[in-house]
Formats: sequence, structure tokens, C-alpha cells
Amino acid sequence: MPWIYADSAVQEISDGVILYDLSKMRGVNAILSRIPQNLNGIYALYRRFSFNEKAFDDPEVFIAAILEEIYKDHCAEREGQLPPMYRVALRSGTTFAKADSLKRFAASKPFRKLVLTLLENSLVFQQPLYIGKATNLQNRIRNHLSEGSRLRERLSLAGHNIDQCRLLLVGISSEPSKLSDTDTENFDSELPEAEPELLVEDILSRLFLPSFTLRYG
Repeated sequence: MPWIYADSAVQEISDGVILYDLSKMRGVNAILSRIPQNLNGIYALYRRFSFNEKAFDDPEVFIAAILEEIYKDHCAEREGQLPPMYRVALRSGTTFAKADSLKRFAASKPFRKLVLTLLENSLVFQQPLYIGKATNLQNRIRNHLSEGSRLRERLSLAGHNIDQCRLLLVGISSEPSKLSDTDTENFDSELPEAEPELLVEDILSRLFLPSFTLRYG
């Protein structure tokens, strides 16, 4: 049951702000055909939770579904140098100490419905998986959705399917920039972009900490 957004493939939230449910569109071309051409701006990817109807009726199916989502990796692995002689790696490692409580409350159908409804409306609560910017959003999304893209693989390693995400596009009006658009056919990473996309993306990333963005700005 959606609260603040429609249960549809594409929803225009306001002028220049569009929310896509990628799971409801078949194939990359279907998605790209609904993204305005030559639109510059920022974009964000969010987890989309979708549960089998049995999870609403069967406590065991409900518990398994919740635990599966909890134990997925929630961020990309980070690695760096710790001078003078160490190299450290940080990776997701969620713990959950309330399994007994979950089993007890899962017997209640109103509780199951509450939790599943909250997760289906999780855009209200969650941090983005990824925030990016582009002077051509259609090209950038094409690159991300292509087989073998860095972002697709990064998410897949953590158990997330980019094709099942929600995508938010925010178009930004700007004066013509002296910086030419990088050939987005040949890259799929956080590379320099023209203002103001770069600035807005940097601000939002530092405020909302997208868990699979490796570098801000």
C-alpha cells in the first residue's frame, strides 16, 4: 500500500522530478524511453522491497523475508591505507539480536502487515544506495543499467539487483557550461561533471551518505 508515491512504473512528483520503479519496466530500452532526452541533473537509487503475498499470511515466510533483507550488505566495501604500515578494509557486517522477538511478534497478522507496509514505503526512511550526477541523465542511466557496469556489479555483490530499485531523477536548469560533457558511452563512474550538478550531488551525498557511492564530488 503506497503512501506518498503511486504504485506505478513512472510518477512525476513535481516539475522535473520523476520517480521510476525499475521493477515494473521490461528491459533497459523501456526505461530509457521514459527518461527525457538531454536532461541534466542528479539522480538517486533506492532499495525497493517487494514481498511474496505469503509473507503477509505465513509467519515463517515473513521471518525469512525480513532476515534476508536485514543480512544483505548495506554498503560497499572500503579499503585504505593506515600509515605508516597498515592497510585496512571495512565491510558490512550487520548483527540482529532480536530474532526471538521477531518470531514472537510475527505470529500477529497486524504486526506483519505493519512491517511489510513500512518496508514497501521505505523511500520515506532509507538512505540512498547511490547518488550521482550527469549532464545527460539518459546516457548515464543507460551506462549503469548495462550488463557488467561497475555500479550493477557493486550492488550485485551485496545482494542488490539494480533492476529492482527505485530511481529518482531531478532535472536541473543551468546556464551553458564551458565544460564539455564527457563521453558517457565510455565510462560508468564518479567522474567530474559540470556545475551545478557536481555541487548539488556533493551536498546531497554528504548529507544523506549513499552507501554504494565510493567517492563524493
